[in-house]
Amino acid sequence: MRMPSPDEFVTLVRQRVPLKLPKLALAQWIWIGAGAVLALALLWLVWPRAQAVEVAAIDHGLVRSEVVDEGRTRIHDVFVIAAPVGGELQRLELEPGDSVARGQVIATIQPADPALLDARIAAEANAGVSAAQAALAAAEADYQLAERDQARVASLHQRDFASQAALDSANAALRAARAAVSARRADLVRARAAASSPSARARIATPVRSPAAGRVLRVLQESETVAAAGSPLLEIGDPAQIEIVAEFLSQDAVQMQAGADAQIENWGGDQPIPARVFRIEPYARTKISALGVEEQRVNVILHLADPEHAPPLGHGYRVDVRVVLSQTPNALRVPTDALVRNGRGWAVFVLDHGRARLTPIEVAAGGDDYRAVQRGLNAGERVVLFPGDSLADGARIRPAPQR
Repeated sequence: MRMPSPDEFVTLVRQRVPLKLPKLALAQWIWIGAGAVLALALLWLVWPRAQAVEVAAIDHGLVRSEVVDEGRTRIHDVFVIAAPVGGELQRLELEPGDSVARGQVIATIQPADPALLDARIAAEANAGVSAAQAALAAAEADYQLAERDQARVASLHQRDFASQAALDSANAALRAARAAVSARRADLVRARAAASSPSARARIATPVRSPAAGRVLRVLQESETVAAAGSPLLEIGDPAQIEIVAEFLSQDAVQMQAGADAQIENWGGDQPIPARVFRIEPYARTKISALGVEEQRVNVILHLADPEHAPPLGHGYRVDVRVVLSQTPNALRVPTDALVRNGRGWAVFVLDHGRARLTPIEVAAGGDDYRAVQRGLNAGERVVLFPGDSLADGARIRPAPQR
């Protein structure tokens, strides 16, 4: 049977004439059905679908600008106890963490033994003793002679056979001889001391006392040794006077103010420790970062907000410091993860009846989580989070199910 042409088919339809299709074999109908199913499958595969995206609603809330950097804990007043005199330092019994009171004896220094004398030095010392003895004997002989001359002149002066000038000269010679004897005796004592044995000296110990109450932070010299005057022995400080020093970039430090809220994180516990900025040092130092970049770093000193209930932090612990630069309590905010660059400004993809609409907005300061919206969005609108490069304006989207 001949198939009707397209024109004949249209004429038959308009005349409502029953269309007689040719009879086909069962195999032909199977192939036609398979082709139709394949065509529908291909059409379903290439049909555009809505992209599943994460969305968030624009709301009012706290917008906070923060900066985080690494810091170290330290005790405000650290006393380095040094040896006041040189000598034999006795072994220190204190250990790091021990409590000490003001004025407590923390170390003892004995006089050091003199250096050992060799044969030549010992001979010189003995010769010095002999010379001092001879000089003393000569001085005593001169003294005896001066004493006899003074007695003779005094006797003659009483009988008017000697003048007053002769008597004054004899008296002066006697006094000079007596002084010479005293000097020679002192020289003899010095020579004997230089040649004496170590056991002949007096051993008077010098106690070293703590200048303040606190705890021992470090023992710098524990074993018994000969310490020179000024040698550091140990460090003492009060853990209740703990503070945190963090090195921030200079461009971040200029935005801080004394009294700003802060938090101490990664100190070893789960909850952050509240703190406040106490002082921002005016002097910046040049530091080399891990990438080899020169940075200007400024010391920012923080005090704990409640030191009585703070965990027991020690001296030199590593922590992370989070300082609040600014905060707005009830601001229209947009998630930072929804922002995309739009030229020199910012934009977001707004969910509008199943379509992604690129909407330019103006934002103010904010933190890692939220930015304050100045213009372009209203409360309740939903924006796309983490928009990829494949998302374009007008694309079909649908909110992904919440996990």
